[in-house]
Amino acid sequence: MPSSLLPNLQKYLRDRPSSDRRMSRATAPEEQRGFDQVIKPSNKIPKAELLESEMKAHDVGQCAIADNQFSHFLDGIQRSWLLYHHRYVPVYYGYVAGVIRERKQAVMSTSSHQVKEALYLPFRYFDPDEREKLKSTNLDIIDTEAIDEGDSLSQDQADEDPQATMQPMLLRGVAVEAVTNQRANLEKELTKEWLRNKAKHPGWLVMDGSIKISKNAIAEPRAVGIIKSHNTQFFNLEDQATIFELKAGQRSSTFNPYPDNPKQSLCSWYLRLREANNEDMYFGLVRVEVSLKHQNRVNEISQWIMTERRPLSLPDSRWDRMIYPIRDCEQYLRSKEPSKASFGWLG
Repeated sequence: MPSSLLPNLQKYLRDRPSSDRRMSRATAPEEQRGFDQVIKPSNKIPKAELLESEMKAHDVGQCAIADNQFSHFLDGIQRSWLLYHHRYVPVYYGYVAGVIRERKQAVMSTSSHQVKEALYLPFRYFDPDEREKLKSTNLDIIDTEAIDEGDSLSQDQADEDPQATMQPMLLRGVAVEAVTNQRANLEKELTKEWLRNKAKHPGWLVMDGSIKISKNAIAEPRAVGIIKSHNTQFFNLEDQATIFELKAGQRSSTFNPYPDNPKQSLCSWYLRLREANNEDMYFGLVRVEVSLKHQNRVNEISQWIMTERRPLSLPDSRWDRMIYPIRDCEQYLRSKEPSKASFGWLG
């Protein structure tokens, strides 16, 4: 999908040359360069509450493909391109998109699709005159509100002397995080849209990731989240060992990952989609989230997920944990995003 923002920005930069700019010559968005993949280690294990008597493996059984009630699938993408630095302050192009794909009689189609593109820069540190000129061209600009809360300077000191706390690499991380938040907001809007029209949808909505991005989804009986990453561990090593030893077609005991926050309380469990013999211990392992109302249906829902293992989501590197309809969503979104050619003018 051609960008409407990038050509206007290119014209602006061409018509208003400045020695204060340094083009980045980025060849790919940060998401493909690994800049957003740094995992921050934590010694804290979130306090999860078991909903079953003890942590153990449960066989989920099997069901016919026709019994699977999943009909809609939601996923989103983000692209964070570092365009240039203006007086050492990074300026990013952020592209976020989300889609809900509907499956009818094994055929996928687009139910809803949203896109938002904008420039991301920290107003606090950015040249105010240059910012006003950018605004005058009707470019959508988002303030990343960049301020390092762990800095020794107070907020007031930073206001008095912004340059004293200006760290280009920190501001890059804040910009990527701002794009991530924008993507989450867009996915939340898509979820709300589906829930508003849920009477028209007899099936279930499958979300790629946690359902807690939307308070309405947490309470929705027909929403399920499938989480492929395992950056957060909820149990001690003994209970984790039980999870790591799950066989294909087995689930862990159910638990509430957020018992201290009633607004985010839900039912979750781990499910092994594929055997992990001679593979990483997380191979084929996903975590599932549904409303607390479905504590008695976890085996049934797990059976539906198990039917989604075919077709394989190859050649995606996460194929062992990705159900194919989510792969279909990602392929659709990637086909619409700006191509690398859109950034060729960066040099």
